[in-house]
Amino acid sequence: MLTGQANNNIAGEERAFETRDFYLACFLRCTGYDLVNLRAEGRHKVFVFRDRPTRRDDVLAFYSQGAMVPPLAFSATIKDMKALLHNA
Repeated sequence: MLTGQANNNIAGEERAFETRDFYLACFLRCTGYDLVNLRAEGRHKVFVFRDRPTRRDDVLAFYSQGAMVPPLAFSATIKDMKALLHNA
């Protein structure tokens, strides 16, 4: 399963990271990544973030359960992202 990919399609040379994984997207938002676009892809949405040099390590930490975020902040981010999905 492909969870994300990097590309250069935001504002010229700025790098972006795309994912279809809702909870990874919530984690990235919660840890300060800038959400720059939400794109429809069929029935699904693609979350597009401004990339960071540490993104690979951040994503691996998320999937290996080695990342820590405040639980209430993560919960609030999930609610915000769901609202964004339903209003997009």
